Amino acid sequence: MVAVASKLRGRVREHNLTLVAAGVAFYAFLALIPALIAFVSIYGLVSSPEDVTRQVEDLGSSLPAEVQDFLVFQLTQIVNASSSGVSVTAIVAIVVALWSASGGMASLITGIHVARETDEPKSFVVKRGKALLLTIGAIVFLGIVIFLVTAVPPLLDDADLGDAGRLAFQIVSWVVLALVMLLGIGLLYRFSVRGGRRGWLGVVTVGAVVAMVGWLVVSGLFGAYTANFASYGKTYGTLATIVVVLLWLWLSSLMLLLGAEVDGAREDGAPAPEPAPSAS
Repeated sequence: MVAVASKLRGRVREHNLTLVAAGVAFYAFLALIPALIAFVSIYGLVSSPEDVTRQVEDLGSSLPAEVQDFLVFQLTQIVNASSSGVSVTAIVAIVVALWSASGGMASLITGIHVARETDEPKSFVVKRGKALLLTIGAIVFLGIVIFLVTAVPPLLDDADLGDAGRLAFQIVSWVVLALVMLLGIGLLYRFSVRGGRRGWLGVVTVGAVVAMVGWLVVSGLFGAYTANFASYGKTYGTLATIVVVLLWLWLSSLMLLLGAEVDGAREDGAPAPEPAPSAS
């Protein structure tokens, strides 16, 4: 790990990782609303879309307040404008939203290829198809996370387990949330780059652990900073929310790319496979 840490600084500087993360954050911001539309539309097929706002508000308690308010506001507008039920129009809207949202995922995949020093597929269909599948996978993962964090507590209330039971569930739910997030990042790394390091369970690498822990720490510290020390509202006025969301997306992208750099540095230090003995 010492050798990996010594390589990491040079790789980050060589790949202009902060600049790449800024590009990923910009495209992620453009894709955020279509992604929310796709999520609400798909989630509404199995549950009431009106529950999304409350559940995201509960789930986003660890996010900066401006980011949480932005997500809740956008989700409220989407829920109020969406129509219930399955129809041709709804299906077309979901497909268009998924396609638009996959643009943000495509930029993240490009950033991961930069961090891992690998070439992207030259075919546009392959590149965008991979981004589209990973976008759908991310929406499915988000649905699982929302269920774990927000849908199970009412069941515990009905079971009347008391305060101790609810506290125990909250602790377990956040541990499970971290594990699900770790698995999601591992799957992102695994399927973004062909022939990458598989890691534990085939997907969980050291870089995925670094990205998960780094994201949780950075999000928590950034949330505390914006709540107690920063004065974005005085500086940017009505644009403060957009600035905070972009900064949070940049930090999140940076952590994901940093984890990919860790895996890339470990692969650089791995011994080359020995050639197979030739038949004599």
